[in-house]
Amino acid sequence: MATFTSEHPLLKRTPGDIARRVACTQMVLTRWGIEAALTSSQGKGPVDPRIEQSYGALAKAIEESKLSRSFTSVEQELIDKPLGQWSPVDDLASQSMRWESFGTLLWAIKILNSLPKFHVRFSQELLFQSTAIVPAFPTTITSFLQYFDSGEGSKPSHIVTPDELRSAVNTAEAWYWRARAQIVLDLKESLEGDSEDIKAARKKIPSGLKTIMANLDQALSQASIRASADGYIDEIVGEDFGVDGVAYRKLDDHGIRDMSDISEYRLAALSWLCGRDWEFKRGEVPFIHPLGSLWAPEE
Repeated sequence: MATFTSEHPLLKRTPGDIARRVACTQMVLTRWGIEAALTSSQGKGPVDPRIEQSYGALAKAIEESKLSRSFTSVEQELIDKPLGQWSPVDDLASQSMRWESFGTLLWAIKILNSLPKFHVRFSQELLFQSTAIVPAFPTTITSFLQYFDSGEGSKPSHIVTPDELRSAVNTAEAWYWRARAQIVLDLKESLEGDSEDIKAARKKIPSGLKTIMANLDQALSQASIRASADGYIDEIVGEDFGVDGVAYRKLDDHGIRDMSDISEYRLAALSWLCGRDWEFKRGEVPFIHPLGSLWAPEE
């Protein structure tokens, strides 16, 4: 796959590529919204006819714009499911965080000026209105794609700079590393104690993982210092990444889960921009830098 320009060493997608992925993602998120509305209305009387009308309009838009040829196999399977057949966990929940990927793509082609902090989600309403795509009107999809394929949007000035992309990748990798470290930290803390069950569980831990757990606090301290020095985080709190004055490890379960989801889905979109696949297995988004930005040699 060709790099967009020789001066853009990380980027492997053209504005037209990104716009097509934006359009596909918006169609899937539109369907997500329809399914979410249907699910929330169940048990509350007759189904609002606007839900079925929206479903029909979306299907027509996809057919007339021929956008389905650009869907991933996962997206096509979701779109092909009859109305009301999305699984609350496997489909609705799994797609709910794609808004973070969607926003990252819009930032990449300068529809949005910046990425929110990694503890703040994108506004879904803002994202949906940003493209000027109206699913009920297929011509808006075609116009959007043409603008980035061959119009003003196809010019290099309509893409983030190499430094902007590099900074976004480095920051996302840092926060994703911190999210993955939290899983090990939670395991370590769950194995503290002297009960027979905990002692037995500790004996089953592989030696390599034991070493990681033993050195984790020191690694977190070093990572926080590096992240702060390089501008990936705004503050260090308690030798940890700070989140509005709170140490990451002190966040509640909801906060920790949200931070993990945001970093994962933004990094996944950035990875796609750098040539990786759009679909990924949860918890296994690969770093773009072999060692991740926190542990890469200083430039």
